Amino acid sequence: MQLIPDNIDFSAYMNEPEQHNVRPASDWLQDTIDAFYAAPDATPIPTMLWEKSRDRIKFRPGEVSIYAGINGHGKSMFLSQVELDLCYQNERVMVASFEMKPVKQMHRMSRQAYAGREPSIPFLTSLSRWTDGRLWMYDHVGAVEWRKLIAVMRYSVEKFGITQFVIDSLMKCVKGEDDYNAQKDFVNELCAFAQAHSVHIHLVHHMRKGESELKAPGKFDIKGAGAITDQVDNVFIVWRDKKAEAEKKGNPNCYVSCEKQRNGEWEGRLGFWFDIASQQYLESADQHPTRYNIAAQGRA
Repeated sequence: MQLIPDNIDFSAYMNEPEQHNVRPASDWLQDTIDAFYAAPDATPIPTMLWEKSRDRIKFRPGEVSIYAGINGHGKSMFLSQVELDLCYQNERVMVASFEMKPVKQMHRMSRQAYAGREPSIPFLTSLSRWTDGRLWMYDHVGAVEWRKLIAVMRYSVEKFGITQFVIDSLMKCVKGEDDYNAQKDFVNELCAFAQAHSVHIHLVHHMRKGESELKAPGKFDIKGAGAITDQVDNVFIVWRDKKAEAEKKGNPNCYVSCEKQRNGEWEGRLGFWFDIASQQYLESADQHPTRYNIAAQGRA
């Protein structure tokens, strides 16, 4: 893990230079051919590495994904495992978590990578080496002005070649839960940034307070401006089934719904079993947590 400190002068990265690119459609012939017939040696598009999601959900460059859920239902925890999977696919990931210090994030991710409560010191040392060249964290906790965050992201693309950004959460970047115009502007800038720099952005957001957390929320329960879900490319909702947890009948205790996938062909709901010790999301009730084989991958 590498830290991006908050005391860097990001002023040079505050404004995106305007570009006016009007080109003939034929300029995209080869890109169109590649979309139909990818070369055998082409780099695969990153995905969620669970078997049930691997061929259904892709993290395409130039897109923004939103992860929404009721407070305490594990959206950040789920995304932590996604971050680990992205690193495992040799993506260059920057996490901007304004609700949790980097050491706490690494504590959680280390348990997920180790598949247990107490990773050994040699494993933690190896994991730290392995994350170099794969994982960066913006060292800032608390509210941030969203234009500064965009500047940090521009800096990170130029300095580190980041390909995946994680922002946790939208409400830490926009003052006022009812400032719908600011929310719209921020998400619009994220979408433009993703397209301009050919990166993928993962944005955490919250749900409106419903009648009961025992009822699975939907896309229209997401807090804030409706333009948020209209603008982003992918919408995921993480929901913890507390009734299944209490009954202990072997049913999934967590669901992840893909409510929107603009450039994909699948939408639906996936069931998982959350393992407390490893903090991993498992694909079946009888599955055991799997330790990430970081030694075999070596350095990025």
